[in-house]
Amino acid sequence: MHDHPLRHRLNEELHSRPSIPLHPPGRVLHLALLDPGSKQLKEAFAAFCGRHALPVPAAGAKQAIVELGTQRLKWEGHGEFGTLTLVGSWPEDLLAPSLPIPALLDEIVQGLGEVRIAAADIRFLADPGEPAALVVERFFGHDDVAGALVAGAHARLFTDFRIGPQGFTRYLLLDRGLTAARAGRTVRRLVEIDTYRMLALLAYPIAQEQAPAIARLEQRLHEIVEDLAHVQGPAGERALLDRLTALSREVERLVDGHAFRFGAGKAYHRIVQQRLAELQESSISGYQRLTPFLERRLGPAMATCTAIETRIESVGARLARATDLLRTRVDVALEAQNQEILAGMAERTKAQLRLQETVEGLSVVAISYYALSVLAKVVEPAAHHLFGVEEALVTAVLAPVVVVLVWLGMRRIRARLARSP
Repeated sequence: MHDHPLRHRLNEELHSRPSIPLHPPGRVLHLALLDPGSKQLKEAFAAFCGRHALPVPAAGAKQAIVELGTQRLKWEGHGEFGTLTLVGSWPEDLLAPSLPIPALLDEIVQGLGEVRIAAADIRFLADPGEPAALVVERFFGHDDVAGALVAGAHARLFTDFRIGPQGFTRYLLLDRGLTAARAGRTVRRLVEIDTYRMLALLAYPIAQEQAPAIARLEQRLHEIVEDLAHVQGPAGERALLDRLTALSREVERLVDGHAFRFGAGKAYHRIVQQRLAELQESSISGYQRLTPFLERRLGPAMATCTAIETRIESVGARLARATDLLRTRVDVALEAQNQEILAGMAERTKAQLRLQETVEGLSVVAISYYALSVLAKVVEPAAHHLFGVEEALVTAVLAPVVVVLVWLGMRRIRARLARSP
């Protein structure tokens, strides 16, 4: 049996981007870099590995993990962003509000530009058993945080979703019986929530900026539709068509410029919702869970993006209907003009027919006159010599016969022409 050439590649997708097992006390530092820095991040990571005699990722690799003593450094490449994640045990007090950021992260990302879209600092340690308020105050310095029991109540999780002085969003994960693998999966969900919520919100400023422009497009379209009922003549219709064309061009420019961002925002938002559901949150008294905390603002922001996208699509659909109405109006006007032309042609045809009948009558007279003249020159002398008939009488007798024969001949010719294809 022979495998499909893509079988192994597709099967490996199930095992790509694995979680790194984590034991308390541990710390996770996660960075997400947008394009163009994400394309250069692999090269920077490979250069770092080369300088420190570490395995360099393969040319087509989308991820790589290197061992750094008690820590692991992981690089991942995604569609429009790349990530670095440093995972491992930590000697310092993990409840300290501020801990230094390892120099190796700066060594890798230096020179990549202002492309950091997300950064998370996750502290993982055994639950001290203290009341949540004491732990939160010690770590965050305030109580405006979200908190929940996660992973089937095997851990307590707290975060304020704020960017701290070092540029990282801090998370505190207190172990209450997690296995190392489950702790790694939980941390993985947290860094994905932190990254994808920011990527989803990239569409929100665009939606805010485009709202006034869409309102102007809607007003212009309304004016065009109103003018459509009063436009007169080909010149007015051409002018209206020019306005519709210009408006259509602007709508297409909006769609082409922002369709990807709005579509990606919706996809990222769905991932955030999935990861929040996978945390299996349950409430801690006095604290709001992460899901309602995030959705209180993330949900309306994404709804705004969806509304703007829908308005753009609506303007495009209304524009198409207005164009169809104008085309129908022009078609009706052309049909009326064609009917007038056909009526005029019918009148001209009738006049031509009457003229033709008149000409045919004159032709019968003319042909009969010439035929009678020729026939008289032959018949009259013979009739006078043989029968003694006067020439005038012969002409009088021949004239009706010649006229009838010529008239019948003309009718026969016209009938033959009418039958011919």
